[in-house]
Amino acid sequence: MSVFVPERKRSSRGELRVEGLLLAAARLFGKLGYHPVTTNAIAAEAGVSPATLYQFFPNKEAIADALATRYSVALAEEENSADVALLAKRPFAEAVAAIMKIVVVFHQKHPAFRMLLTEAPLSEGAMGEKHRLSEAFVGQLAEFLMMRRPTLAKAEALWSAEICLVILKGFLPQVAGRRTAERTRMIESMNEVMVRFLEPIVRAKR
Repeated sequence: MSVFVPERKRSSRGELRVEGLLLAAARLFGKLGYHPVTTNAIAAEAGVSPATLYQFFPNKEAIADALATRYSVALAEEENSADVALLAKRPFAEAVAAIMKIVVVFHQKHPAFRMLLTEAPLSEGAMGEKHRLSEAFVGQLAEFLMMRRPTLAKAEALWSAEICLVILKGFLPQVAGRRTAERTRMIESMNEVMVRFLEPIVRAKR
């Protein structure tokens, strides 16, 4: 799949146009899913003509690619900015919930992200950013586990974090779209599953 890379040098008006198109696409993808949305619908949502849209993006796939890349980079930055040493000093269940909250809140703020990851035909570049996002989550969680149990082998910590990522991905679709009380209960259940899985791993063996 060919990747569309918008020109790096744009006028401030051009940057605003691109931002408006991406925000419009995010609203539609988050509400309707990837497949029903058309470039005409995105242009209408952004308040521009289809011709204007095509000045910046050749097709819907390019818009989805740009959005997915933006989201992956932004969430990875949030995960990497978490103070793992500080988290390691908090009560275990509380710390685990805080780590998961970074991802859950981001997905709640950006419902289009999950749609794009599961439905859009992303380019190699966007898939690379998605992979780096997964690495950021796994790396941070593994570091946290090793701080809680310094004798824990890195390979085991990474494997445990990978399993948690699988669990998290399974819960995210169930959290999306639920009413507040149900969503809260689902998140609490997810955190409980994580803690029950991780506690024996970080418990020091004597």
